[in-house]
Amino acid sequence: MAYAFAVQDLAKYKLKNGAILVVKRRDDTEAVSLQVWFKVGSIEENYQQKGMAHFLEHMLFNGSEKYPYGEIDRLVEGMGGRMNAGTSKEYTFYYITVAKPYWKPALEILYQLTQKPLLSEDMVEKEKPIVIEELRRGKDDPINLLWEEFEKLVYKASPYRHPIIGYEETISKFTRESLLEFFRNYYQPQNMVIVVVGDVEPSEVKSFVEETFGKEVGKPVKRAQYVPEPEQLENRFKEIKDKRLERAYWIIGWRVMPVAVKDYYALLVLDQILGNGRTSIFYKELVEKGLAYSVSSGDFARPRDNLFVISASFEPSRYKEVKERVMQILQELPQTLTDEEVQKAKQRIINSEVFALERVQREAYYIGYSLTVVGLLDYYLYFESNIRSVRKKDVLNVLEKYILSKPYSEILMVPEK
Repeated sequence: MAYAFAVQDLAKYKLKNGAILVVKRRDDTEAVSLQVWFKVGSIEENYQQKGMAHFLEHMLFNGSEKYPYGEIDRLVEGMGGRMNAGTSKEYTFYYITVAKPYWKPALEILYQLTQKPLLSEDMVEKEKPIVIEELRRGKDDPINLLWEEFEKLVYKASPYRHPIIGYEETISKFTRESLLEFFRNYYQPQNMVIVVVGDVEPSEVKSFVEETFGKEVGKPVKRAQYVPEPEQLENRFKEIKDKRLERAYWIIGWRVMPVAVKDYYALLVLDQILGNGRTSIFYKELVEKGLAYSVSSGDFARPRDNLFVISASFEPSRYKEVKERVMQILQELPQTLTDEEVQKAKQRIINSEVFALERVQREAYYIGYSLTVVGLLDYYLYFESNIRSVRKKDVLNVLEKYILSKPYSEILMVPEK
């Protein structure tokens, strides 16, 4: 996801131990974003490990060989920087964004954090109740519960059916030994992408990375066996009642192509037209006309078993009316869609990406995501040109191939009277 001139000032290196380093030099900002990505998320876990990728993310902030517990937070705050991490179903990443004079100490911190954590038994036991409490808070949120139930409805075999945070019964049994085994397999150079975006000299960054991350030993990654989701042959529906609700929440979704294949870009344009923002068809036809309180659409950007979903909230009595209108819009789109609407949708996507990429942190994220999840830097580099190449017939082909002619999964959550 980048401008047409993104190749300029971008350097990609493969270190001797297998780690990938990408440096994007930018002289338009004083900020530098440093990120370390690992191709491991909850879909890599067996049942006993459910929640381990997320739990390990918590553990890495509890001290390293060089920095005792609490010292990393103090150092990053002292630099005026921001530090955080995230775990998804496909990846885990850690980042620090700082002013450019501090990029070396920030990168040293990320090295210690991701390659030299203590993972002490005491900290494992200390972290368990914290993560279990986070899990319980998630269960207390009906919308979070709704999405979990939706994925369980869609996925019967795929590991995507499990929540990222795992389960209380699995988290409570984690040990230092089981975490170390998981860490040593996935948190190593052959499963790592390092991204630096900002006003830095690529060769200088490469030298520093070789002296830190480059010293670690790379080895083949033992991948979990991925069980693909079988073809869905009929529509699925589930209704949930929840006494905490005052309105109904609805999700309907279809299995679609993986992220970044050729027709994926047409799906993004279709999404922009249907449910992205106040100019979208769904917003005008459902929200502005008083049928729904909110409506949106989008895909999960997954490299396999991807989904395209439409979600809405409305008065429970409006359910049939809302669903019928959504289906009517989808059925009528081949007759109503114009070339002008497609062009406007494409431009909105491109404008949004250009705006997002002004932030170094966001650009570094797109680079890391492209290499770690998609497996190609091309997704970042040629996003704009791929969007520009989409035509009306491509959008309608995707609509017909993946949505109008395919079974869907649908979940409705209503207030319990």
